[in-house]
Amino acid sequence: MKAVIAPVKNVLTAQDAFDNLCTRGIGVPGLGLYHGPSGFGKTTATTYLFNQVNGIYVRAMATDSASTLMNRIVGELGSSGMWRINKMVDFTIEQMSMYERPLFIDEADYLMSDVRMLETVRDLYDNTEVPVILIGMDQIARRISTRKQFFNRISEWVEFRPADLDDVMVMADSLLDNDIKVEPELLDELRKASSGEARRIVIGLNQIERLAKMNELDYVTAEHWGAQPFHGVRRPSLVG
Repeated sequence: MKAVIAPVKNVLTAQDAFDNLCTRGIGVPGLGLYHGPSGFGKTTATTYLFNQVNGIYVRAMATDSASTLMNRIVGELGSSGMWRINKMVDFTIEQMSMYERPLFIDEADYLMSDVRMLETVRDLYDNTEVPVILIGMDQIARRISTRKQFFNRISEWVEFRPADLDDVMVMADSLLDNDIKVEPELLDELRKASSGEARRIVIGLNQIERLAKMNELDYVTAEHWGAQPFHGVRRPSLVG
């Protein structure tokens, strides 16, 4: 399969929201929130964005404190870190401001249980006004609404939704090798079996591609695929 990002609706919406943050008017806050269930493509879309703009990307962890999170951010900025937290915050503010490097924090749900971590991220934004994007699960929007000082700084909210058939068709066209095409009926079966989860759709497309290559097919139909599952144990070939 091709190593590209398929331009599905979630990716395009995330891109549009980020562009809005970068071009926002005076007085419009610059925090964004991408949220939704696991497997809907949040991390993939974020990776695509931060690579385009030389952003800073970190993943929060369950064991993080404000100090360990800042140490990881400083490391992404090319420094060894291990300073006092106020020095790490000052260094990050300087780098974000000087080079206009937006900050992306994945697994941001972990910030919600530590006020100091959340307030440290707010300090980074308040002192730079460079966009900061939080990426979290579907409950983060509700949880963050109780943190009014933070909540009021978010101007772009993107809820990642299940892929529809158009999205699956875009993914097939973008990702499959050798110009392999897939019957829409089979793609819709994959969508249903995957519950619209981008990660599982990619796994299913990979299996369809394998079937096509093993059987020298340039167009795969539901009849070719048969009743085998898209995930789990599969037969290697169905075409005689």
